[in-house]
Amino acid sequence: MRLLVISLIFPIVFSASSQAQEPRVRALPVGERASEYWVELEEVPSAWAVPVEKRITPVKTPAWQTRYTLGPGDTLNFSVYDRADLARENVQIAPDGTVSFLQAVAVRAQGLTLDQLRSRMEEELSKYQKNVKVIITPSAVASKEFTIIGRVKKPGSFVLDRPTSVLEAISLAEGIQVGTVRSSAFELADFERSFVARKGKKLSVDLSRLYFEGDFSQNAYLEPDDYIYIASSLENEIYVLGEVREAGRRKMPVKLTLARAIAEAGGFTDAAFQAKVLLVRGSIHQPVTQVVNVKDILEGRAADIPLQNRDIIFVSKHPFDIVERALDNAIITFMQTVTAEAMNQNYNPILSGGSNRSSP
Repeated sequence: MRLLVISLIFPIVFSASSQAQEPRVRALPVGERASEYWVELEEVPSAWAVPVEKRITPVKTPAWQTRYTLGPGDTLNFSVYDRADLARENVQIAPDGTVSFLQAVAVRAQGLTLDQLRSRMEEELSKYQKNVKVIITPSAVASKEFTIIGRVKKPGSFVLDRPTSVLEAISLAEGIQVGTVRSSAFELADFERSFVARKGKKLSVDLSRLYFEGDFSQNAYLEPDDYIYIASSLENEIYVLGEVREAGRRKMPVKLTLARAIAEAGGFTDAAFQAKVLLVRGSIHQPVTQVVNVKDILEGRAADIPLQNRDIIFVSKHPFDIVERALDNAIITFMQTVTAEAMNQNYNPILSGGSNRSSP
């Protein structure tokens, strides 16, 4: 059964006799067009032969689960000590975060632990009967969830009712989307541009190392409201972000320069600081940066810079002396942009008026 779970996560089928001799499909290089690509096979590295139990174990237990707080959608079982006739099962916390039991009506439960809610219930019921002892147990947990979007087969939000790692989350989304070229398969994900986000910031989870190198130190546990973005490997594109008039993703033609890309994005805004524009290249987990004086380029004092597929151009509003701070702003803006695009394309409960929530 463990091997079956792993086969859902990786597009590789292992057997007891295969070990390092089974071939696997090589990922399609970033920007390569599927119609022109010959899929090649390569041997599976010996690292894949590590026992399953060692490979799927995340680094540490999620801290949020040590003190679970209730929320709308959670279902509870209520009972009173020595009064079996007063028991109520599967009582759901209402959308407004309240729950009712006997004479304790519309008691605030959202954000409380089970012990805190029990104390509050006993306080309310003590107005009607003496020495009441309330017992509360969880029936179903539904208020905590994570979201996965992008190049997975089943994007959406999933209930976080048990410890769930990044790879388990991808498995719940039915794995990475796969394309075919001349009867051979390749994955449609660009893991160097994929990320896990928490509270608007990128976690230190390198999905490329996790997925291709088997580095399970990257297999972090998820927390409520985390989201995973799986980028596409098929598009030839760049991102022009920050203080330009039409910020966002743009198609990457055969030849494109930095100044030309800014012009195609509508040019600088009045607030743009043109003397220090940040060019981000390569993986977002280990990016290579270059600070460019675009003002000098536009005035003919410096040569323009040819762009590469997947480059990020970030135009700051203020001068910056520390590149790392500008890089942080660039990566956050990139994350916000690609997430909004993906949500609009294949998952947006706000716009649709519904929910795409799934339960493991």
